[in-house]
Parts: sequence; C-alpha cells; structure tokens
Amino acid sequence: MCELFALSAKYPCHLKLSLAQFVRHATGLNQDGWGLANMDGNDAYIYREPVSAHESFLARFMAQEGINGNTILSHVRHCTVGDISLANTHPFSREWQGQNHLFMFNGDTPDIFDLFKKTEHFQPIGSTDAEWAFCVLLERIMTAIRSNSAIMDVIHAFGCELAKLGPCNFLYAVDSRVYAFAGCRSYSNDAREPGLWRLSRHCKEFQTDIVAPGVQLQPGIAVDQQLILCASVPLTEEAWQPFLVNELICISKGQLIDQRK
Repeated sequence: MCELFALSAKYPCHLKLSLAQFVRHATGLNQDGWGLANMDGNDAYIYREPVSAHESFLARFMAQEGINGNTILSHVRHCTVGDISLANTHPFSREWQGQNHLFMFNGDTPDIFDLFKKTEHFQPIGSTDAEWAFCVLLERIMTAIRSNSAIMDVIHAFGCELAKLGPCNFLYAVDSRVYAFAGCRSYSNDAREPGLWRLSRHCKEFQTDIVAPGVQLQPGIAVDQQLILCASVPLTEEAWQPFLVNELICISKGQLIDQRK
C-alpha cells in the first residue's frame, strides 16, 4: 500500500527525508514511484518520478541536501490501479482560483469509476482511482464554496463516502493548510485501522532534531518551534496518536485548526 507523510511547521525548517529509508520502515513494497511537494504560498515545488526512490538520483540528492519549508508532503507508491507512469505518480496538482491544490492518496478503491462517472470542471490525466477521487473532491469543494458550505464538512463527507469503497487515506493541501483523512489501511487484503498516525511537537530552541527512519529535521535558527507530523506508520518511539476511522483534521503552520470525527 502507498505511504503518506506530511509536515506542518510554525517556522520554516530544514527537512532531510530519505524516501528509500521511509519505504523500508513502512513496508518495503513501494517501488512504483515517489513524489514530494513543498508548499510555498499559492504555489508549490513539486518533484515526482515513476521509479523507485531507491533508484532515483533526485530522491537521493534531496535526502542528502534536504529542503526548507513550512508545509512539506511526500508519497511513495505501490501500484494497485493504473500503470506505472508519470501521469499516475502522486502528488496530483490542479490550479484553481489562483492557488495550486495538491492531493496524495493511499488506498484501493477501484469502484470509484462506477460511482462517479463524470466531472464537469476537473479531468484526470492518468488512470488511477486516486486522481479520479481528487477531481471529484475539487468539484465538491467548488460547489461548497459557491453555496457557502463548510469546506471541512464537505471533505469529511466525501472521505467517508470514499471509505465505503475500500481502504483509503489521503492528504489534500492548499496554501499552508493540509487536510488529512484516515480510513483504514490494507494489509494483505485485510483492511485494518488506523490508516494514519500523527505526532505534535513543541520544540524549544536548538532542541528540535527529529531522528527517525528516513526523517531528520533541523531548524536553521533558534525558535520556539511547533510542528505536526502525519504518517502512514509511526516513525519514532514517541507517543504517536492514531487517527480514528473516518477522522479528518486540518493542520496549518504547526497547529491543529479543525477536526471532524
């Protein structure tokens, strides 16, 4: 099953993320592509390849040199629906209302093509259930904004609807906001909870190193840092909190700003 990771920090920090090590820690099976996004205001730096992170020069370079940012997301893919190609590699992105919207998915919901047969404004480029879900979600959000509906309620309702089709978890990001939805996680055709875990940290100056399988975080300045990590599996021996089934959270700049259960 694909693996998800998200970092939201109050102050910019330097993140070294070894996707190859992260994959080995999670399952070791995710060889079908990798992607990383670093949100920067209304836009995002996006890096992705339809190859294993173990074989990628770019992934190794980024693990060695690191990147700076407040909102960073990554995905490693285990192919279930759709072939191995750039078009099917996460994160998926769409511009809407002058902002870059990103989506990463972990799950197996092939029946989505029968349930949602048409979208009006957003069309998939590839052939995955994940990108189709992203297009449908953006259509729902567009409708919600026009009718002044609560975005959190719309995303949560869609996640619950999608979870009925099979195990699924996703990250949807725009600006500094990351929406993380957790359903169940698939283990050898057995769906089990939790689908995601999270960890909150309030780091005092110079005491902010995170050392985990594939993850090292160091700020460039002495600050009273706050951050939240979300991942498919716990990355350290700390007290990671499991998501409830069908739980949605919204995080921004290292803080939990909204939640639905």
